Amino acid sequence: MGTTKESGRGVKCRAGDTWTESRYFQFIRSALRAAWNKYPVKGQVLRAARRSTTVSKTKKHRFEYRCAVCDKNYIGSQVQVDHINPCGSLKTYEDLPRFVATLFCEADNLQVICTTCHSDKTQAEREAKKNARD
Repeated sequence: MGTTKESGRGVKCRAGDTWTESRYFQFIRSALRAAWNKYPVKGQVLRAARRSTTVSKTKKHRFEYRCAVCDKNYIGSQVQVDHINPCGSLKTYEDLPRFVATLFCEADNLQVICTTCHSDKTQAEREAKKNARD
């Protein structure tokens, strides 16, 4: 590595001294999550949760998904595949094996939930993690 550069947010010591350590691991997390979007198990969980329904006005078929948390039906754009046990943080190389193993898990650690429930669950997990540090 070359010389390190100071920024308002930290020392730029990665990617040719253009990224901070935090930005570097953010990049790795993002790349792994993009790969997870193509992970076959994610698709299998979505397909297993999919139910065909008929729209009454048009008599056309569409797919709905039942949220595992609120138990309501939603269209595909309103649901997400959630890790039941969170993947955790990825801030150092030591975190990498556990993060990858949890991210690329089997179907028994995944559930289909609506975006609202997913947001609420994620916020609650962040609060619990923050309270555990305090």
